[in-house]
Amino acid sequence: MQHFTTIIPSMKELEQWMLREMQEAFASAMKTALEMLDQIILEQRDRQRFRVKAERETSVNTVFGSIRFKRRLYMDRQTGKHVYLLDQHLQFEGRGKVSPHLLETAIAFAAEGPSYRDSARRLEQLLGYPVLSHEAIREKLIERAEEPVKVVEKRKAKVLFVEADGLYTKLQRRKRRGMEHAMAAVHEGWVKVGKRVQLKDKQYYLQQGDGDFWEGFGDFLAERYEIDEDTWLVVNGDGAPWIGECESYFHKCIYTLDRYHVARDLQRFVGHLPKVWEEVRRSLARQDAAALLTAVESVSAEDIAPKQRKDWEEYKQFLKQHRKHLEDYRKTLQAAGIDTSGMRPMGSAEAQMRIFARRTKRGGYSWSERGVSAMLRTIMRGREAGVVLVTYGGKTPTPQRSVSIRKLLRDVIRPTKGYVNGMIRLLRGPWQSSTTGMALKGLRGY
Repeated sequence: MQHFTTIIPSMKELEQWMLREMQEAFASAMKTALEMLDQIILEQRDRQRFRVKAERETSVNTVFGSIRFKRRLYMDRQTGKHVYLLDQHLQFEGRGKVSPHLLETAIAFAAEGPSYRDSARRLEQLLGYPVLSHEAIREKLIERAEEPVKVVEKRKAKVLFVEADGLYTKLQRRKRRGMEHAMAAVHEGWVKVGKRVQLKDKQYYLQQGDGDFWEGFGDFLAERYEIDEDTWLVVNGDGAPWIGECESYFHKCIYTLDRYHVARDLQRFVGHLPKVWEEVRRSLARQDAAALLTAVESVSAEDIAPKQRKDWEEYKQFLKQHRKHLEDYRKTLQAAGIDTSGMRPMGSAEAQMRIFARRTKRGGYSWSERGVSAMLRTIMRGREAGVVLVTYGGKTPTPQRSVSIRKLLRDVIRPTKGYVNGMIRLLRGPWQSSTTGMALKGLRGY
């Protein structure tokens, strides 16, 4: 190997170089595609309505890097306003400086990560240049969360399942040290995906303002589902008074006590009594309220720690008051003639809350009311199905004819010459028009 004197880069250096080269190639292709789309719009516009005023350059940060391109400004004779038709057709505000995909990536990092600063660092590490500051990401997240949403279509459902709970967060510079956010996850049942079971078409509701929770939730359901007096609601909660009020708001509502919370509280009291605790666990698993209360009543006061005896007596009364809420809801549905095959026991309320608590309570952060509300709504939108963001006042312009982006990109790479264009097998086969193939063709001279 002594004659082998060529210096080659390390795998890390090669990967970094390749990423930067591909970013430049994609940025060049994107610039050309955008300007060609703007030219097509110029040729196909309503000439009686739109008059060209100027051609102006703008820059946008994307996942490929910063892209500078030109687009035309038009005078709309009907409204008297100046518009960029390219922006309207792309459903993008060209002066925003951040592409929608990059913005969604930043918001996703912020919603899943520990902080806004971490999101900014991860973006810089991924793309190789500073994209947005942590404060800019925060403002973008709040703006996006406050944009209205619309339902794609109302869904039909005979039975809806609701997991309701509250999440407490600390507040910044407020007389109140914190606030509780009442929220609910609603779904249509369970579906098996491989070996796992998932909630079907899950939607989230977050109470806004000081209004009544269940009235607002009822409006939320009416927007998303075709519900009537025959629709059943099965609501699962931890026994908080505001959750139990659901039975007085809906015609056919079954309220169940969350078994996770019951098991957690009972373990605190009788976990040191193996026989009693085993019977309690089995009764909860069978959703047998009678057996559970019998096991609870069998515990004498002497078996409970002196400091807990008062709380134990109060908790026993709580369980007696909620006896019917410990029963299996499927019995009630079966009596009403509803097929319950495929329905499972309720009890994912706490798991749903952990999703939000993981982000809002991590690191002991305090929040502004607006900021924490926006963060919760952002997490919800990332996990629910059937809603889309409303842009440009809900109006989505339709082009006069479809445009093939693949054709535009082929036009971009035709003049390319060099080793890459002629020797790599990938560019000889069916993958030559793929994203990777087009990126490689754009690397001139390598």
